[in-house]
Amino acid sequence: MLKTYDFQDQIRDLSAGIDLIINDAPTLLGLVGINGEALTQTKYEWMSDNLNSNRSTVNGAKLVSDTSVTVATGDGIKFRVNALIVIGEEYLKVTAVAGDVITVSRGFDGTTAAAIANGAEIRIVARPQLEGAGVGVDEGHDRQVEYNYTQIIERYAQVSGTQQAVRTYNVGNELDYQVQLRLKEMAREFNDWLIYGRRVQGGAGVPRMTGGLLYFAAQKASAKKNLSGAEVAAKDINELMEQVYLRGGNVNTILTNTAGARQISKLADNQIQVQRTDSATGHQISTFVSDITGGNVATVVVDPNFPKNKIALFDRNILSMHALNGRSASDVDASVAGADFVARQIRGEYGIKVKNAAEKIAILENVSLTVS
Repeated sequence: MLKTYDFQDQIRDLSAGIDLIINDAPTLLGLVGINGEALTQTKYEWMSDNLNSNRSTVNGAKLVSDTSVTVATGDGIKFRVNALIVIGEEYLKVTAVAGDVITVSRGFDGTTAAAIANGAEIRIVARPQLEGAGVGVDEGHDRQVEYNYTQIIERYAQVSGTQQAVRTYNVGNELDYQVQLRLKEMAREFNDWLIYGRRVQGGAGVPRMTGGLLYFAAQKASAKKNLSGAEVAAKDINELMEQVYLRGGNVNTILTNTAGARQISKLADNQIQVQRTDSATGHQISTFVSDITGGNVATVVVDPNFPKNKIALFDRNILSMHALNGRSASDVDASVAGADFVARQIRGEYGIKVKNAAEKIAILENVSLTVS
Protein backbone atom coordinates (compact mmCIF):
# COMPACT_ATOMS: atom_id res chain seq x y z
CA MET A 1 0.00 0.00 0.00
CA LEU A 2 1.27 3.44 -0.87
CA LYS A 3 2.27 5.40 2.22
CA THR A 4 1.14 9.01 1.96
CA TYR A 5 2.91 10.08 5.17
CA ASP A 6 5.48 8.37 7.34
CA PHE A 7 3.33 7.74 10.47
CA GLN A 8 0.15 6.65 8.66
CA ASP A 9 0.00 3.17 10.18
CA GLN A 10 0.85 4.31 13.71
CA ILE A 11 -1.56 4.80 16.60
CA ARG A 12 0.20 7.56 18.49
CA ASP A 13 -0.24 8.27 22.20
CA LEU A 14 -0.52 12.06 22.38
CA SER A 15 -0.61 12.48 26.16
CA ALA A 16 3.04 13.60 26.32
CA GLY A 17 2.31 16.32 23.77
CA ILE A 18 -0.67 17.51 25.80
CA ASP A 19 1.50 17.62 28.93
CA LEU A 20 3.99 19.88 27.17
CA ILE A 21 1.19 22.21 26.10
CA ILE A 22 -0.54 22.52 29.47
CA ASN A 23 2.71 23.02 31.37
CA ASP A 24 3.27 26.19 29.38
CA ALA A 25 -0.31 27.47 29.76
CA PRO A 26 -1.27 30.05 32.41
CA THR A 27 -4.48 28.16 33.17
CA LEU A 28 -6.09 26.03 35.86
CA LEU A 29 -5.18 22.95 33.82
CA GLY A 30 -1.57 24.14 33.74
CA LEU A 31 -1.68 24.25 37.55
CA VAL A 32 -3.44 20.91 38.07
CA GLY A 33 -2.09 18.88 35.14
CA ILE A 34 -3.37 15.43 34.19
CA ASN A 35 -3.12 12.85 36.95
CA GLY A 36 -1.34 9.60 36.13
CA GLU A 37 -3.89 7.48 38.02
CA ALA A 38 -6.20 5.97 35.38
CA LEU A 39 -9.96 5.63 35.82
CA THR A 40 -11.46 2.17 35.36
CA GLN A 41 -15.17 2.99 34.94
CA THR A 42 -17.17 5.55 32.97
CA LYS A 43 -19.02 6.28 36.23
CA TYR A 44 -16.30 6.44 38.85
CA GLU A 45 -16.46 7.14 42.57
CA TRP A 46 -14.14 8.42 45.26
CA MET A 47 -14.31 8.90 49.02
CA SER A 48 -14.41 12.27 50.74
CA ASP A 49 -13.82 12.21 54.49
CA ASN A 50 -13.61 14.79 57.27
CA LEU A 51 -13.07 15.01 61.01
CA ASN A 52 -16.02 15.11 63.38
CA SER A 53 -16.98 18.71 64.02
CA ASN A 54 -16.64 20.38 67.43
CA ARG A 55 -19.25 23.03 66.58
CA SER A 56 -23.01 23.27 66.35
CA THR A 57 -25.70 25.97 66.35
CA VAL A 58 -28.69 26.75 68.53
CA ASN A 59 -32.10 25.95 67.04
CA GLY A 60 -34.40 28.49 68.69
CA ALA A 61 -33.65 31.48 70.92
CA LYS A 62 -33.29 30.91 74.69
CA LEU A 63 -33.77 33.09 77.76
CA VAL A 64 -31.21 33.47 80.54
CA SER A 65 -33.16 30.98 82.67
CA ASP A 66 -33.62 28.27 80.03
CA THR A 67 -31.70 25.05 80.62
CA SER A 68 -32.92 23.05 77.61
CA VAL A 69 -31.25 23.85 74.31
CA THR A 70 -32.09 22.34 70.92
CA VAL A 71 -29.10 22.04 68.62
CA ALA A 72 -28.97 21.74 64.83
CA THR A 73 -30.63 18.65 63.43
CA GLY A 74 -28.36 15.60 63.72
CA ASP A 75 -25.79 17.36 65.92
CA GLY A 76 -26.93 15.87 69.23
CA ILE A 77 -24.50 12.99 68.75
CA LYS A 78 -21.60 15.43 69.19
CA PHE A 79 -22.50 16.14 72.84
CA ARG A 80 -21.81 14.08 75.97
CA VAL A 81 -22.83 14.40 79.60
CA ASN A 82 -20.27 16.58 81.44
CA ALA A 83 -19.17 18.20 78.18
CA LEU A 84 -18.05 21.82 78.50
CA ILE A 85 -19.48 24.14 75.83
CA VAL A 86 -19.29 27.86 75.22
CA ILE A 87 -21.88 30.15 73.61
CA GLY A 88 -20.65 33.72 73.29
CA GLU A 89 -19.01 34.56 76.62
CA GLU A 90 -20.99 32.04 78.64
CA TYR A 91 -19.71 28.59 79.52
CA LEU A 92 -22.26 25.84 80.00
CA LYS A 93 -22.01 22.24 81.28
CA VAL A 94 -24.06 19.50 79.62
CA THR A 95 -26.04 17.43 82.13
CA ALA A 96 -28.17 15.33 79.76
CA VAL A 97 -28.52 14.55 76.05
CA ALA A 98 -31.75 13.37 74.39
CA GLY A 99 -31.53 13.31 70.60
CA ASP A 100 -30.87 16.88 69.49
CA VAL A 101 -31.90 18.41 72.81
CA ILE A 102 -29.26 19.01 75.47
CA THR A 103 -29.84 19.97 79.09
CA VAL A 104 -27.27 22.38 80.45
CA SER A 105 -26.12 24.05 83.63
CA ARG A 106 -25.99 27.78 82.90
CA GLY A 107 -23.22 30.20 83.83
CA PHE A 108 -20.68 27.46 84.52
CA ASP A 109 -17.60 28.27 86.60
CA GLY A 110 -18.64 31.81 87.45
CA THR A 111 -19.40 32.97 83.91
CA THR A 112 -22.47 35.12 83.34
CA ALA A 113 -25.57 33.57 81.80
CA ALA A 114 -26.99 35.55 78.87
CA ALA A 115 -29.85 35.27 76.41
CA ILE A 116 -29.01 32.99 73.50
CA ALA A 117 -29.95 34.00 69.94
CA ASN A 118 -31.37 31.59 67.40
CA GLY A 119 -28.50 30.31 65.26
CA ALA A 120 -25.82 31.15 67.83
CA GLU A 121 -22.66 29.08 67.50
CA ILE A 122 -21.91 26.42 70.09
CA ARG A 123 -18.31 25.35 70.53
CA ILE A 124 -17.64 22.07 72.31
CA VAL A 125 -14.57 22.90 74.38
CA ALA A 126 -14.07 19.55 76.10
CA ARG A 127 -15.81 16.27 76.86
CA PRO A 128 -14.10 15.20 80.12
CA GLN A 129 -14.58 11.62 81.28
CA LEU A 130 -14.81 10.17 84.77
CA GLU A 131 -12.04 7.95 86.02
CA GLY A 132 -12.87 4.28 85.49
CA ALA A 133 -15.58 5.00 82.91
CA GLY A 134 -16.82 2.25 80.64
CA VAL A 135 -16.49 2.10 76.88
CA GLY A 136 -17.40 5.13 74.83
CA VAL A 137 -19.90 5.71 72.05
CA ASP A 138 -18.92 4.98 68.46
CA GLU A 139 -18.25 8.25 66.67
CA GLY A 140 -17.34 6.84 63.30
CA HIS A 141 -19.22 8.19 60.32
CA ASP A 142 -19.62 7.00 56.78
CA ARG A 143 -17.34 8.58 54.26
CA GLN A 144 -19.08 10.64 51.62
CA VAL A 145 -19.12 8.82 48.31
CA GLU A 146 -18.81 11.24 45.41
CA TYR A 147 -18.97 10.39 41.74
CA ASN A 148 -18.55 11.78 38.27
CA TYR A 149 -18.60 10.56 34.68
CA THR A 150 -15.95 10.38 32.00
CA GLN A 151 -16.29 12.50 28.87
CA ILE A 152 -15.03 11.72 25.38
CA ILE A 153 -13.06 14.37 23.54
CA GLU A 154 -12.30 14.26 19.83
CA ARG A 155 -10.61 16.29 17.14
CA TYR A 156 -10.04 15.70 13.42
CA ALA A 157 -7.19 16.94 11.22
CA GLN A 158 -7.28 16.78 7.40
CA VAL A 159 -5.03 18.21 4.71
CA SER A 160 -5.11 17.82 0.95
CA GLY A 161 -2.58 15.73 -0.91
CA THR A 162 -1.02 18.91 -2.28
CA GLN A 163 -0.71 20.52 1.16
CA GLN A 164 0.96 17.38 2.47
CA ALA A 165 3.38 17.23 -0.48
CA VAL A 166 4.72 20.79 -0.26
CA ARG A 167 6.45 22.68 2.52
CA THR A 168 4.32 25.64 3.56
CA TYR A 169 6.08 28.33 5.59
CA ASN A 170 8.82 25.86 6.58
CA VAL A 171 6.33 23.30 7.94
CA GLY A 172 7.80 19.93 6.96
CA ASN A 173 4.68 17.85 7.69
CA GLU A 174 1.42 19.76 7.38
CA LEU A 175 -0.75 16.95 8.76
CA ASP A 176 1.33 16.58 11.92
CA TYR A 177 1.32 20.37 12.28
CA GLN A 178 -2.49 20.36 12.17
CA VAL A 179 -2.59 17.57 14.76
CA GLN A 180 -0.47 19.70 17.11
CA LEU A 181 -2.91 22.61 16.68
CA ARG A 182 -5.81 20.30 17.54
CA LEU A 183 -3.97 19.22 20.69
CA LYS A 184 -3.74 22.83 21.80
CA GLU A 185 -7.48 23.17 21.27
CA MET A 186 -8.02 20.01 23.32
CA ALA A 187 -5.96 21.41 26.18
CA ARG A 188 -8.10 24.56 26.09
CA GLU A 189 -11.26 22.43 26.22
CA PHE A 190 -9.88 20.34 29.11
CA ASN A 191 -9.35 23.57 31.02
CA ASP A 192 -12.98 24.56 30.42
CA TRP A 193 -14.09 21.15 31.69
CA LEU A 194 -12.18 21.77 34.93
CA ILE A 195 -13.94 25.11 35.43
CA TYR A 196 -17.39 24.85 33.83
CA GLY A 197 -17.99 21.10 33.35
CA ARG A 198 -21.44 19.70 34.15
CA ARG A 199 -22.02 16.14 35.37
CA VAL A 200 -24.34 14.33 32.92
CA GLN A 201 -24.88 10.57 32.94
CA GLY A 202 -25.60 10.34 29.24
CA GLY A 203 -27.54 7.68 27.38
CA ALA A 204 -29.02 7.00 23.97
CA GLY A 205 -28.19 10.04 21.84
CA VAL A 206 -26.86 11.95 24.89
CA PRO A 207 -23.08 12.04 25.50
CA ARG A 208 -21.64 11.68 29.00
CA MET A 209 -20.21 14.83 30.55
CA THR A 210 -17.86 15.36 33.48
CA GLY A 211 -18.52 17.93 36.22
CA GLY A 212 -15.94 20.56 37.17
CA LEU A 213 -14.99 22.92 39.98
CA LEU A 214 -17.97 25.29 39.81
CA TYR A 215 -20.44 22.42 39.44
CA PHE A 216 -19.29 20.64 42.61
CA ALA A 217 -19.06 23.92 44.51
CA ALA A 218 -22.75 24.53 43.76
CA GLN A 219 -23.83 20.92 44.35
CA LYS A 220 -22.09 20.69 47.73
CA ALA A 221 -23.06 24.17 48.97
CA SER A 222 -19.52 25.47 49.23
CA ALA A 223 -19.03 28.78 51.03
CA LYS A 224 -19.81 31.81 48.87
CA LYS A 225 -20.26 35.55 49.02
CA ASN A 226 -22.03 37.92 46.62
CA LEU A 227 -20.17 41.19 46.02
CA SER A 228 -23.10 42.75 44.10
CA GLY A 229 -20.80 44.22 41.45
CA ALA A 230 -18.23 45.68 43.86
CA GLU A 231 -14.49 45.25 43.56
CA VAL A 232 -12.95 42.61 45.76
CA ALA A 233 -11.52 43.75 49.11
CA ALA A 234 -9.12 42.02 51.48
CA LYS A 235 -12.01 41.62 53.91
CA ASP A 236 -13.99 39.59 51.35
CA ILE A 237 -11.13 37.18 50.74
CA ASN A 238 -10.32 36.86 54.45
CA GLU A 239 -13.95 36.16 55.37
CA LEU A 240 -14.24 33.33 52.86
CA MET A 241 -10.85 31.90 53.84
CA GLU A 242 -12.12 31.90 57.42
CA GLN A 243 -15.28 30.05 56.40
CA VAL A 244 -13.21 27.40 54.66
CA TYR A 245 -10.96 27.17 57.71
CA LEU A 246 -13.94 26.74 60.05
CA ARG A 247 -15.28 23.96 57.84
CA GLY A 248 -12.03 22.09 58.28
CA GLY A 249 -10.39 23.03 54.96
CA ASN A 250 -7.66 25.36 53.84
CA VAL A 251 -7.11 27.68 50.88
CA ASN A 252 -3.85 27.54 48.95
CA THR A 253 -5.11 28.85 45.59
CA ILE A 254 -7.03 31.95 44.49
CA LEU A 255 -8.24 31.51 40.91
CA THR A 256 -9.38 34.60 39.03
CA ASN A 257 -9.68 36.27 35.65
CA THR A 258 -7.60 39.30 34.68
CA ALA A 259 -9.93 41.92 36.20
CA GLY A 260 -10.03 40.08 39.52
CA ALA A 261 -6.25 39.76 39.48
CA ARG A 262 -5.88 43.52 38.96
CA GLN A 263 -8.28 44.18 41.83
CA ILE A 264 -6.24 41.91 44.10
CA SER A 265 -3.04 43.68 43.05
CA LYS A 266 -4.63 47.00 44.08
CA LEU A 267 -4.84 45.69 47.65
CA ALA A 268 -1.13 46.38 48.08
CA ASP A 269 -1.94 50.10 48.13
CA ASN A 270 -3.52 49.62 51.56
CA GLN A 271 -0.46 47.85 52.93
CA ILE A 272 -2.43 44.74 53.85
CA GLN A 273 -0.71 41.50 54.69
CA VAL A 274 0.57 40.47 51.27
CA GLN A 275 3.74 39.29 49.62
CA ARG A 276 4.33 41.08 46.35
CA THR A 277 6.69 40.77 43.43
CA ASP A 278 8.13 44.11 42.27
CA SER A 279 9.07 44.82 38.68
CA ALA A 280 10.36 47.84 36.80
CA THR A 281 6.87 49.32 36.61
CA GLY A 282 4.07 48.68 39.06
CA HIS A 283 3.51 45.50 41.00
CA GLN A 284 1.41 42.38 41.16
CA ILE A 285 0.24 40.23 44.05
CA SER A 286 1.44 36.65 43.66
CA THR A 287 0.61 35.48 47.20
CA PHE A 288 -2.17 36.39 49.63
CA VAL A 289 -1.77 35.70 53.35
CA SER A 290 -4.99 35.53 55.36
CA ASP A 291 -5.33 37.53 58.57
CA ILE A 292 -6.09 34.43 60.66
CA THR A 293 -3.23 33.80 63.07
CA GLY A 294 -1.15 31.12 61.38
CA GLY A 295 -3.59 31.46 58.50
CA ASN A 296 -3.62 30.24 54.95
CA VAL A 297 -1.14 31.35 52.31
CA ALA A 298 -2.70 31.27 48.85
CA THR A 299 -1.11 31.60 45.42
CA VAL A 300 -2.99 33.88 43.01
CA VAL A 301 -3.53 32.11 39.67
CA VAL A 302 -4.72 34.17 36.70
CA ASP A 303 -6.70 32.16 34.12
CA PRO A 304 -8.24 34.22 31.28
CA ASN A 305 -10.79 31.42 30.80
CA PHE A 306 -12.22 31.74 34.33
CA PRO A 307 -15.55 33.63 34.70
CA LYS A 308 -14.91 37.37 34.80
CA ASN A 309 -17.39 37.91 37.65
CA LYS A 310 -16.12 35.17 39.98
CA ILE A 311 -13.09 34.38 42.13
CA ALA A 312 -12.55 30.86 43.47
CA LEU A 313 -10.67 30.13 46.69
CA PHE A 314 -9.80 26.48 47.16
CA ASP A 315 -7.28 23.79 47.99
CA ARG A 316 -5.85 22.74 44.63
CA ASN A 317 -5.01 19.28 46.00
CA ILE A 318 -8.71 18.35 45.80
CA LEU A 319 -8.85 18.79 42.02
CA SER A 320 -7.55 16.30 39.46
CA MET A 321 -8.15 15.12 35.88
CA HIS A 322 -7.69 11.48 34.87
CA ALA A 323 -7.74 9.48 31.64
CA LEU A 324 -9.92 6.39 31.42
CA ASN A 325 -7.70 3.30 31.39
CA GLY A 326 -6.35 2.82 27.86
CA ARG A 327 -8.19 5.90 26.60
CA SER A 328 -5.63 8.68 26.94
CA ALA A 329 -5.53 10.96 23.89
CA SER A 330 -4.27 9.22 20.77
CA ASP A 331 -4.59 9.64 17.02
CA VAL A 332 -5.15 7.13 14.22
CA ASP A 333 -5.21 7.34 10.45
CA ALA A 334 -8.57 8.54 9.10
CA SER A 335 -7.66 8.82 5.41
CA VAL A 336 -10.21 7.56 2.88
CA ALA A 337 -9.00 5.29 0.09
CA GLY A 338 -9.06 7.12 -3.22
CA ALA A 339 -9.63 10.56 -1.69
CA ASP A 340 -7.16 13.39 -2.35
CA PHE A 341 -6.50 14.07 1.32
CA VAL A 342 -4.88 12.52 4.38
CA ALA A 343 -6.40 12.75 7.87
CA ARG A 344 -5.94 11.81 11.52
CA GLN A 345 -8.71 11.19 14.07
CA ILE A 346 -7.86 12.18 17.66
CA ARG A 347 -9.82 10.77 20.60
CA GLY A 348 -9.49 10.41 24.34
CA GLU A 349 -11.70 9.93 27.41
CA TYR A 350 -11.18 11.75 30.69
CA GLY A 351 -12.89 12.56 33.97
CA ILE A 352 -12.48 15.01 36.85
CA LYS A 353 -12.38 14.43 40.62
CA VAL A 354 -13.30 17.19 43.07
CA LYS A 355 -12.87 16.03 46.68
CA ASN A 356 -14.48 17.65 49.75
CA ALA A 357 -15.98 20.52 47.78
CA ALA A 358 -18.17 21.58 50.73
CA GLU A 359 -15.18 22.05 53.01
CA LYS A 360 -12.44 23.18 50.65
CA ILE A 361 -13.96 25.53 48.03
CA ALA A 362 -15.34 29.06 48.37
CA ILE A 363 -16.65 31.31 45.63
CA LEU A 364 -16.84 35.09 45.39
CA GLU A 365 -19.72 35.95 43.05
CA ASN A 366 -20.74 39.06 41.12
CA VAL A 367 -17.29 40.59 41.30
CA SER A 368 -16.85 43.85 39.39
CA LEU A 369 -15.83 43.35 35.77
CA THR A 370 -13.75 46.53 35.79
CA VAL A 371 -11.04 48.09 37.93
CA SER A 372 -11.45 51.65 39.14
